[in-house]
Amino acid sequence: MRKLAVSEVTTHYWTFGEDVMHYAQAGLDGIGVWRDKLDQYGQEQGLALLEKSGLQVANLVDAGYFLSKTRSQTRRAIEDAIEAIQLAQVLKTDCLLIVTGDIGSFHRTLDQARQIVIDALKELAPTAQGAGVRLAIEPIHQRYGGYTFLHDIPSTLEIIDAVGSSAVGLFFDTDHLYESPNLFANIETAGDRIFCVHVNDMPAKPAPGIDRKVIGDGIIPLKEILSVIESTGYQGFYDVEIMSNDVWNRDYDQLLRDLKSRFAQLLG
Repeated sequence: MRKLAVSEVTTHYWTFGEDVMHYAQAGLDGIGVWRDKLDQYGQEQGLALLEKSGLQVANLVDAGYFLSKTRSQTRRAIEDAIEAIQLAQVLKTDCLLIVTGDIGSFHRTLDQARQIVIDALKELAPTAQGAGVRLAIEPIHQRYGGYTFLHDIPSTLEIIDAVGSSAVGLFFDTDHLYESPNLFANIETAGDRIFCVHVNDMPAKPAPGIDRKVIGDGIIPLKEILSVIESTGYQGFYDVEIMSNDVWNRDYDQLLRDLKSRFAQLLG
């Protein structure tokens, strides 16, 4: 069964409580939880609401950002990731989104940055595995500077392979990866290391900043991409994540209905 979730950033102006209530009413299978929304609402209250809703948590966003100016800052990032793993376990999700952090102004070489991330994930992997949580690294398009030095599947798989744990894999995002060379072959190579999928669409000429579209309203060949992902045996969530001022100012209940019907058309 194909499982549809919506990431909370898509309904940017709703609270965590509104997200849970309306997603459940819309008949979605799951919710992509953002830590800041849950924290603002209150974890204990939010967990109780989730339990009543029947929604599954598709993934938890996010942890990582291991590249810092000092070792103590990297240590704090690792400790924060441990807290996120513990929260993911309580939320009963097996997927925690990991963003590595970028080389930026930290005066790291690429090899140094890779090693810092590998060492951090090697330390975190046993804790994640013991909690039943998988760490899903998200490569991010270069147009969104400052988040990571990983921009495609091959470079991300190199990190995953170097860590060498079944608890570490890939978070696939259609926006970030649709322009990548050899995309379909790289999806097939990633195979069962794809832990979760963000679905969104993009205009032909994205405006500066955030400018995603509702699935089906842009130029990403979503049907073809998702078909290749399906061919790998993927059975996880498809989590719609749209960051866009235009979408954020729409009627969210109608948006959820549109997303459900558009998704059905993609994988129907």
